[in-house]
Amino acid sequence: MPDEKNLPFEETKWWIDRGPVKEREKPAAPVKGIIEKWAYELLRNYNQDQAMKNLVDINPRILKELSVGPGEWGYFSLEVGTYPPEKLAKIKSGLPLPAYARGIIIDAGYSVRIVITAEPVGQRYVDINFTDAPSLDYWVNGQLVEERVFSNMGEALKRIRSVLLGYLNPPDLS
Repeated sequence: MPDEKNLPFEETKWWIDRGPVKEREKPAAPVKGIIEKWAYELLRNYNQDQAMKNLVDINPRILKELSVGPGEWGYFSLEVGTYPPEKLAKIKSGLPLPAYARGIIIDAGYSVRIVITAEPVGQRYVDINFTDAPSLDYWVNGQLVEERVFSNMGEALKRIRSVLLGYLNPPDLS
């Protein structure tokens, strides 16, 4: 017989009569509070693959339905609050749209997303999230090309403004 010191606990206690599985005492189910019940219901049928697909597909859907002309801003509210108007004005003045580009503001109350695209719509665009740590995603032909994170809104506006035209204009291949 192998050395008992190296065997798992269950194997060394073979002499304990545990009885049939059906008759063993089952542990009590943990008591669920309101938050636990809410979280369980919210995530019960959560499909991570579908959620990721929805997240990736949202920008092309938004851009497909963008109904503003070149040089104009569109606005969409998620109806969970309103982003402070003075901060939004600062963003719009800090990121002036080129005459051939269009942008949409997606207002989530506590934060705002800015999507700016040139012609053809959706081929090249930047998606900027203004949160506590603003970030930029740069997309070309449906592929994420670059991601950047900034320490604050001022830094984001300064750095993005200086490179925005390069993101929106195709490279000169001549």
